[in-house]
Amino acid sequence: MGDFLVLAQRIKELRNKMGKTQREFSGIVGCTAATLSAYENGSKSPSLEIVKNIAEKCHVSIDWLCGLTDKTNTEDNIETYSDIIELLLKLSSIELAPEGSFFFIYNEDTSNPILNYAGLRTFDSKLKTFIKDYIQMKNLLDNNTIDKHLYDLWLKDKLKEYDTKFSTWNSII
Repeated sequence: MGDFLVLAQRIKELRNKMGKTQREFSGIVGCTAATLSAYENGSKSPSLEIVKNIAEKCHVSIDWLCGLTDKTNTEDNIETYSDIIELLLKLSSIELAPEGSFFFIYNEDTSNPILNYAGLRTFDSKLKTFIKDYIQMKNLLDNNTIDKHLYDLWLKDKLKEYDTKFSTWNSII
């Protein structure tokens, strides 16, 4: 039953965030209020169909409901600095190199020269600071001064630190 505790907590958290009573929420997801109460207190596990209904109707990911991620949805919505950083890191195995108010993403995949090089201009000081710090940490990792575990911990900590909304895309692009 312990495996479903996160799911139980997330269902209740989602319902509360939506400002719904158990009766209202159960109507949305297709179960009775009593069954929803059992899901929320962990005494009963929802079927995959109910979990899927919750995810679809409440616009959250099943991964979030199950505790596999802290991001409520799987879309690449760009709302915070962390979202920008994660998107940049997803592009490929990247190397960031700042040049003035620009930074460039290098992809070592030589099979596609067009994807081999991309640039983004930023006037945003927070993003520039991250890029500078990232380059230093990546160099330490590449030179075996730190191990991958320490690098991953640093990156996770930075993503939490940068989980703040930015004011406008004009500062990024």
